[in-house]
Amino acid sequence: MSVFQVFWKEMKLLGKKPMVLLTLAGVALLPMLYSSFLVEGSWDPYGQTSKLPIAVVNLDQGADYEGKQLHIGEDFARELQKNNDFSWSFVSQEQAKSGISDNHYYMTITIPEQFSQDAATLTEAEPKQAEIIFEPNSDYNFVGAQIGSSAIKELKSKLSVQITEAYTRSMFEQIDKISDGLGKAGSGATELQDGAGKLGEGITTLKTNLNKLASGTADVQVGVKQLASGASDLAKGAGTLKSGTATLASGLNELSAAAAKLDAGASSASNGAAKLEAGLQASSVGSGKLSAGLTASEKASAQVAAGASQVASGLEQLVASSPELQSNEQLAQLLAASRQVASGSEQLHDGQKQLLTGSTELAKGQKQLLDGAAKLSGGQQELAQGLHTFSTKMKEAAAGGQKTAEGASSLQAGAAKLQTGLGKLNGGVSDLADGSKKLDDGAGQLADGSVKLVDGSGELASQLNEAASKSSEVQSSDSTVSMFAAPVKITENTDHKLSHYGLGITPYFLSLALFMGALVFTTVFSLRESGIANATPTQRFVSRTMTFTMVSLLQSIIADTVLLYVLKLEVHSKPLFFLFTIITSLTFTWIVQMLVTWLDNPGRFAVILLMILQLTSSAGTFPLEMLPDWMQKVNPWLPMTHSIIGFKAIVASGDYMVMREQMLILGIFAIIALALTFLYFFRQTGKNEEIQAITA
Repeated sequence: MSVFQVFWKEMKLLGKKPMVLLTLAGVALLPMLYSSFLVEGSWDPYGQTSKLPIAVVNLDQGADYEGKQLHIGEDFARELQKNNDFSWSFVSQEQAKSGISDNHYYMTITIPEQFSQDAATLTEAEPKQAEIIFEPNSDYNFVGAQIGSSAIKELKSKLSVQITEAYTRSMFEQIDKISDGLGKAGSGATELQDGAGKLGEGITTLKTNLNKLASGTADVQVGVKQLASGASDLAKGAGTLKSGTATLASGLNELSAAAAKLDAGASSASNGAAKLEAGLQASSVGSGKLSAGLTASEKASAQVAAGASQVASGLEQLVASSPELQSNEQLAQLLAASRQVASGSEQLHDGQKQLLTGSTELAKGQKQLLDGAAKLSGGQQELAQGLHTFSTKMKEAAAGGQKTAEGASSLQAGAAKLQTGLGKLNGGVSDLADGSKKLDDGAGQLADGSVKLVDGSGELASQLNEAASKSSEVQSSDSTVSMFAAPVKITENTDHKLSHYGLGITPYFLSLALFMGALVFTTVFSLRESGIANATPTQRFVSRTMTFTMVSLLQSIIADTVLLYVLKLEVHSKPLFFLFTIITSLTFTWIVQMLVTWLDNPGRFAVILLMILQLTSSAGTFPLEMLPDWMQKVNPWLPMTHSIIGFKAIVASGDYMVMREQMLILGIFAIIALALTFLYFFRQTGKNEEIQAITA
């Protein structure tokens, strides 16, 4: 019976045992479940940090910086609100402490009360660092706290840039002010130089004029003597003037008194004329009313006369038309009375006409009289005003005469003082001559100093203008401020960067899953014995190896299929990914088969120890350089080290040369393990022959 027949018979026996088939299927699925769950759970943890609750406590009270209010804590909190990296909760200090104690927050960021005040000391002699208190909740979750620690460093950098920008902007403002001041100082120094030059010219002119002053003092002395003589004559004339002005003032006072009386009489006459005009005005109004009343009465009397005449005519017609009425005495009396009334009405109407004519002539006379009174009143007023003006001017003339007399007196006193002063002036002119000589000498020294002043001010103007020009070249734009705040820009080259954490950890998790699948299979199937009786050791070796290989292939294909097509794992080459996974799985399977075949249960324990050693020393999570020295020395001799490197080449770098090198190394491990397993069964061949010989 060939070795392959033994394998096929064992497969037929497995097909007849559903529970065994079910167990086989579970073992085949185990690496897929292990790797897919681990990769899915770790696919993008850093992309989910927005779900991590972080407490922010802002106690900052603000500060005053160069006349401006700083609220850096509030600005920082506002920036955090715009930041979606974490789930920020802006709470009180008590709520933050309670949240940390209840494991509701992964960390707390506290902005102290003095934060802005400390930041504002940046330009002081002894600046104080602004402090942000960061409290990670490592007791709750260490990794979450570490992620928060990394984030707080980035936030610190951003906040430091903001503070530096504020300081730099203030510094540039001061430089701009200094530049403006230097420019103005340079302009002032230039003007000073020009003024110094003009001063030198003025000093030269002054010196020339001082020479003229010295020579002219002699002429002044002669003139002063003549002035003294004239002052004596002036004093005599002032005495005569004083006497005449006193007489003039007395006469003007008497004339002023008479003018005042005349002014009073004119005012009385003016008042009388005004009253006469008012009376005539009232009389004119009354005569107008009388004329109007008579006009109305005349019209009424005419109507009465006409009516009475009509009544009489009517009665006459009535009597004539009726003979009976002609004999009526009462009617005859009534007719006679009506005729008398008509006759009287006619006479009354004639009298009203005459009275109306007289009242009209009276009104005309009143009007002429009123016009004459108005002219009389106007003339009286003009006379009163003229006399009043005359009286006023006479008073002014009297006051002026008095002042003239007083001025003449003062003139006499001043002339005496002038005479005395001129005597003193004569002595002062001599002193003036000596002083002008000294001024001439001082002007010469001043001229020398003005020359030095011109030179010095020119040098000062040149230096100040140069300083202003250089300081104005300092750029204070927003880009320059940003450059000062953050002079170094970090540009990340993403050529070798993985998009998700799961891509980086997949080589480690997949290697671990394949190794674990190989180990679990040894607990389900026997590695030494066969279900076929009388199978030779070689047949058992081939059958066990092929069974292990078949399960290893199933585990590899299923695990890769789920990773690639369900979890959408991105690799540089899917065929090579399948190939490398199969080689890795076979290597792990044959190593586990070798250890368990030789040692049985102690071999399984050895496999577990090997797995633990590989978990820590294969550099699947932390870089190799961060491991202890003894682990770094063991690392190259571990199969999982090379499987992880190969998977990284396919998933991340795409370096197929590295992948092929790792395939070769894993193949060497696999061949050695398979050879050692064969050696175990080969030894069993000799023992079986001895047993058969003894039994025979």
